[in-house]
Amino acid sequence: MAKEKFGREEILRAAAEVVRERGEESLTARAVAEKLAASTQPVYSCFGGMEELRASLVEEAKRQYHVRIEACLSTAKVRYAAYGMGFVRFAAEEKGLFRLLFLRDSPAEPFRDPFFEEIVAEMVKSYRMDEARARCFHADMSVFSYGLALLVYTGNLPHDEAAIAEAYNREFYALYAYYFPERPHFWESTKQEGSDGAH
Repeated sequence: MAKEKFGREEILRAAAEVVRERGEESLTARAVAEKLAASTQPVYSCFGGMEELRASLVEEAKRQYHVRIEACLSTAKVRYAAYGMGFVRFAAEEKGLFRLLFLRDSPAEPFRDPFFEEIVAEMVKSYRMDEARARCFHADMSVFSYGLALLVYTGNLPHDEAAIAEAYNREFYALYAYYFPERPHFWESTKQEGSDGAH
């Protein structure tokens, strides 16, 4: 019988498909092997065991998340809005990987958004915010984003991008008024400056 040859990337892709289709609890060596149309031997020879495979899959999920956000940024008119929209889209389209990253029970190391510092810098630049308030502002927006994403993930909110963008807009305006009471309302200042606003 010919030796089965599969690389780590092929096995990770198969593992990601299992998680996408059936959830993290269904991730077993046998399930991955079925995706590969192979035995379980390649899984163990490449990863040593399921613990290593799971850890590697978390890293792959992070990479996929990064790719999704970058794709949103590449077509966005307003960069800040793209981060939140990309997050919700990831929850809608990559349920298994979203759960793996954001809904894990007592993870050894909580997932931290790799875009956080970039987003804060964007807010300071685009909206002339001081860094301290930009951090607080975005922390609050992150809670709102997580709630929207979770509702979309569970099917309790349709993945209607126009409606979600409008919800983000309302929250942005409300937080802007809270954190910058000394300024004109955001929609008034953007009209004066010819900006497109938050979306």
